Amino acid sequence: MSAYLATVRRLNHLAAVVRGRAHHPQRYMIETLAGAIEDAAIAIQTFPVDEPGQLPQGATDALREATDLLTQNDFMIPAAIIGYATAPVTGEMPQMEPLQAVSIRLARQDVDLRARRFALVEHGHLNSRDEEVLNAALTGLVALHRQHERLAAAVAVDNDRPCNRGKAPAHLAH
Repeated sequence: MSAYLATVRRLNHLAAVVRGRAHHPQRYMIETLAGAIEDAAIAIQTFPVDEPGQLPQGATDALREATDLLTQNDFMIPAAIIGYATAPVTGEMPQMEPLQAVSIRLARQDVDLRARRFALVEHGHLNSRDEEVLNAALTGLVALHRQHERLAAAVAVDNDRPCNRGKAPAHLAH
């Protein structure tokens, strides 16, 4: 399967995940988001690409709209998830950066989330020909990134406590 077809497949599955997992008080916003993701898939199939590794302008515009929607509204879906869908073409996979937690408990949670993300990506679940495996991988990545965002907020609060200021991250302190 070409990188472009793999991206189209991932985008279409991501739109389905959005419809099933996104939360917003106005249902049409979820449809708008899913529609923008599907528009990107259609654009990839419809418009020629000038350079390998590049997305057609129509896809880029639709993905920018989807990313803007995700960052400006809380759909309970992190914007990073779009990068997993476009990775076959762009070669750029989203990462989960270490949170530099001072607390050992929070540092362990951070390591666990990053390890689970690594397992999903490295075991090829995003490239599975099985529709259910691909949907589960995208759904899992949504959940992991969402948990990582919440953990980042908790780490920021914990690291800012007077007793923790200036301490080295837990994984470095021994």
